[in-house]
Amino acid sequence: MLDLTQFDQPAMLTLALDRTSTPAQLQALAEWLKLVQASHSIQPSTSLHYLTTLAPQGPLAIFLERGNASPVVEALVANPNTPALIALEFATAVPVAFFANPALDSWLLAEPDLFHQIEPLHVLQLLRYANIPAHRLALIRTISPAIAQTVELHIGSNPGLAADWYAQYQTHKQQVTLPAAEATILLHELLRLNAINEPMLGWLRQSSLEQHQRLFMQVSASSTPAFEPQTLDFSPKYATLLDAPFAQRLQVAHSNDVKGLAILAEDNEPKIRLVVAQNPATPRTVHQLLELDDSQHVRAALASNPSITPKLLLTLARDHSWSGLPIRLAAARNPVATPEILALLAQDQASLARQTVLQNQHIAPEIGQQVRQRALIEALYALDPWLHLLACGHPATPIEHLAKAVNSPWWLGRATLAENPSCPRAVLEQLANDGNCYVRLLAQQQLQQT
Repeated sequence: MLDLTQFDQPAMLTLALDRTSTPAQLQALAEWLKLVQASHSIQPSTSLHYLTTLAPQGPLAIFLERGNASPVVEALVANPNTPALIALEFATAVPVAFFANPALDSWLLAEPDLFHQIEPLHVLQLLRYANIPAHRLALIRTISPAIAQTVELHIGSNPGLAADWYAQYQTHKQQVTLPAAEATILLHELLRLNAINEPMLGWLRQSSLEQHQRLFMQVSASSTPAFEPQTLDFSPKYATLLDAPFAQRLQVAHSNDVKGLAILAEDNEPKIRLVVAQNPATPRTVHQLLELDDSQHVRAALASNPSITPKLLLTLARDHSWSGLPIRLAAARNPVATPEILALLAQDQASLARQTVLQNQHIAPEIGQQVRQRALIEALYALDPWLHLLACGHPATPIEHLAKAVNSPWWLGRATLAENPSCPRAVLEQLANDGNCYVRLLAQQQLQQT
């Protein structure tokens, strides 16, 4: 069995170039490449900073990050002994090598539906390549109506555009399906952030779907009422407090009786410990015990306590587990939250946490900008063409993510990217040679103006 752990890069390149390499050897090489070229975001050694600030935040990442056009990959795809599906899988990275492979005719003769056997989004990515032969485009056209429409706009099928091409382009944009119900939370966040520009906001307002109209009627969540500890008019017997009836223990938990609160922090009833945790009169020395409570609800109550130290609140806010979301929401609302805490939660993977940060009265303008950028990053990597289109065209989408949209499988995403004033010149130069007529022309016009 081929042991690729003993191969260095030159040896792998030699293996990929060698026309005597067997299909099994080349398939093993392909599997190795997929393993070692995996996205940084799924590597166990990746830092938390990268995951929360720079890493792709959605399912489209696997498509946007496919830029592994190394010499080994190119040689692998060009080798006629490489299995057809392996070559097709890597074709989007090195389309020149794929369409020039001398075995392509025999592959298609043996499997006329070869292009049907990969993910449709990979096919759409392949159509970014301008020099696809016409007879290959004819085969790709048969996959589906959606792909057929993209083929019709390919430079190989439609080399020229009419004088009113820009109006036609705008018509195509208006036909993009509005976000589904699954995207409602992110869509609501983008609305609150004023991150949806015209005319996309107009398209959304014209939607007849209730889920979209409801977004415009939603109001900001009301603030959590302040907890006011009560002064007891009796002195409980502390030696037996834990054995007292629930109603009496609850009364002490709501009070400012410091000694009683310290005892009830170890009560067997989570509801009692929750009240103690959120009570501002609870001593800070007790907070350390409640921080380790088994109940996430108790810890969330502690995170809402205005008497908590910023240091302990930061510790609670760093609970990045999904079950820890209520804790992070409480931390975001807490007036004790420092700029460091709010900045951390502004990058949270949960849209609801980011929205809650915006409700904090002490939020700095730059943190609001971070929340907007984080929402746009999520939209860019969403498997929703409308949200992806929005992020590709928004000037506030961070450049390090925006540049990856050059690999977008949707031509409208790449076209909107070409119009984005934040689009780097190097990306525009790539788009100027795109396989789609509109993308190519828009990028060429932008280059002439810069």
